[in-house]
Amino acid sequence: MEGGIDAWNGLVAGGAYGAGLAYFSRASRPEELISLSFALEEGNRLFYERISQELKGEEAASIFLSMSQAEERHKETLRELHARVSGKGGTPVNQEGMEAGEFLEGGAALGETLAWAKGKTLEEILELAIAMEASALDRYVQMGRAVADERSREVFQSLSREEQKHLERMTSLLDRSRGKG
Repeated sequence: MEGGIDAWNGLVAGGAYGAGLAYFSRASRPEELISLSFALEEGNRLFYERISQELKGEEAASIFLSMSQAEERHKETLRELHARVSGKGGTPVNQEGMEAGEFLEGGAALGETLAWAKGKTLEEILELAIAMEASALDRYVQMGRAVADERSREVFQSLSREEQKHLERMTSLLDRSRGKG
């Protein structure tokens, strides 16, 4: 995962990290897609929050905490989009078997991923985070192309741009942690 911004260009997470993403293949309505995205954003928020509490380096902990806060903002954006699309306020309803926070944006289970992260290096955790963010970027690009409503498309494009910024931050930190930046 070397090369900064070029390292993630076109990267799509796959393999074992696709478990939670299987729900997207069954979703057909915009409300379902929004609800699933909301659940995955919550998973990432929890992951980043917990990782930030365990990291020793101040810069890394700060970046992961800010990532947690960014995921909360994404959830708010999805709440607003859900209210507009469904006509119902509040938090999007969880899809059956897909509780908010159960899976990460890459599709892996939160609990398993947190257990995996124990004892891992910052570089290993960053590589995972980069894969998760690449998966989220890919998902929002696809969703933006799939929706007919122009406003919804704009929301997914905005979320895509934010995920791209997350990737930039993570790859930059990874490069610096490897002494390349």
